[in-house]
Amino acid sequence: MNRWYQIRRLRGAVILILIGVLALLNQWHIMNWDTSWPLILIVIGLLMVAERAVWTADVRARQEEQQYAASMGGYPPGQPLGGAPGPASWTAPPPSNVGSGPFVQSQPPTPDDPNREGR
Repeated sequence: MNRWYQIRRLRGAVILILIGVLALLNQWHIMNWDTSWPLILIVIGLLMVAERAVWTADVRARQEEQQYAASMGGYPPGQPLGGAPGPASWTAPPPSNVGSGPFVQSQPPTPDDPNREGR
């Protein structure tokens, strides 16, 4: 499973736990709701930074895998990944763990994307 989805799924649970802790601190007269709301914004921001960092790391890892597969002779030289096959300059099929084209995705998938993992 993609690490980005794991962090994304934790977002709701972390915010719910934070609200529960803040309510407990309010009940014990340690911290009031008036002064604790910035903590919620900080935690949401940290989760967004973590999601973005993991997303970028996954994209880079997939691009490196495809570049490595292309450099190992899995694709004919001079032909873009996923292009139409030319003359028989190679005999081995591309590795099964590499997609048919270069992995370049500028944004995380939307929840209704049929190609997303973890359905």
